[in-house]
Amino acid sequence: MRKGNQVWIIAKENASKKFMDVYPYLVTGYELDGVEHTAQLRLHGKPSTSTYYEFKYTASTDEEFVGQLKQFLTDNGETDWSAYIKDGAVYLQYDNYTSTEYPSSSITQAIGITLGAKVRIDYPEYQPDFRRKCSNSGRGIWHAARAKEEFKTDWPNSAYNPAKDVTSVPSYPVCWPAFAGISQYREDHCLWLRQQYCKDPDNPTIAEWETYIEDITHSIPCMLGGHAPKWRDGKTATDRVKDITYTAPDGTDKLLYPGVNYCSRFFDDKGYMPSVTEFCELMENVTYGLAGIERNNADPINRSLQAIGGIAVSCKSSYWMPLYTNDIAVWNAHYRGCIDTFGSYESFRCVPVLRIDLPVE
Repeated sequence: MRKGNQVWIIAKENASKKFMDVYPYLVTGYELDGVEHTAQLRLHGKPSTSTYYEFKYTASTDEEFVGQLKQFLTDNGETDWSAYIKDGAVYLQYDNYTSTEYPSSSITQAIGITLGAKVRIDYPEYQPDFRRKCSNSGRGIWHAARAKEEFKTDWPNSAYNPAKDVTSVPSYPVCWPAFAGISQYREDHCLWLRQQYCKDPDNPTIAEWETYIEDITHSIPCMLGGHAPKWRDGKTATDRVKDITYTAPDGTDKLLYPGVNYCSRFFDDKGYMPSVTEFCELMENVTYGLAGIERNNADPINRSLQAIGGIAVSCKSSYWMPLYTNDIAVWNAHYRGCIDTFGSYESFRCVPVLRIDLPVE
């Protein structure tokens, strides 16, 4: 892809990798005065995640504190957790982390000690909104053609089939049957939406619904929300965390962000995981993954990849993109074509890219 004097090259390979391997908490706020102190911990994996458990410790050094924290985990049967010292800092770590278990930090909390981020995020936003082409912010569409296929059918989920009257553009895309007021799952709640997009609100057309879908697709270029300049540079984001490691229970050091590191190793270690904006720009004209599209008649990216024996890039697949928005750990954006989403999930694919700045003549 080329924009102005910048060219993005997609790697021949892409693979499924975990974005984040474990969930480490930086532990601070504990006392090293040799006096007994009591903290309370609520750890993911307990029979009741709403219950706090007492952790009593008497320590004069970090090593003593970590030793007692390890004993606390053993006494409570916490085989999925570990504690250790690395580079002079204390970590409490959930080693069995699979992102579907909890994409937020709220399940694990502490009173009397502080659980913070391994990588402190300096950005002020918690989770940036994305600007749609209709100027609204919200959970927009990544790929309009893909979304038109996905949401043309009837959805029972109230996120895509409103359960109450719509009075503004919804946060999520409304499926065609709900938009048209003909859903089998619930009565019509979308008259207001049809009044905005339809010449005759009582007789909507598919074309009018498709205009609505295009209207809630992410706006690129855009200087606001998730496409603001500070979120655009995937190379900087990749370089910031690609080599960060954690200590595994067997004492070895492993990569905390294996998917990001995987992308960085391409193109003589100059590759990176593209940002949300870069990835959207790369994918906006990708047709492979749509119904009836084969690689030999798909978009130029996939025809080229096929010609050199490369792995396809599909608008129907799921991919990682780096987006740092959480003060406990690095989150990410996850592309799946039809809508955007956040948090850490399964091991989706990683597409390494290389950016080349051409000389301006």
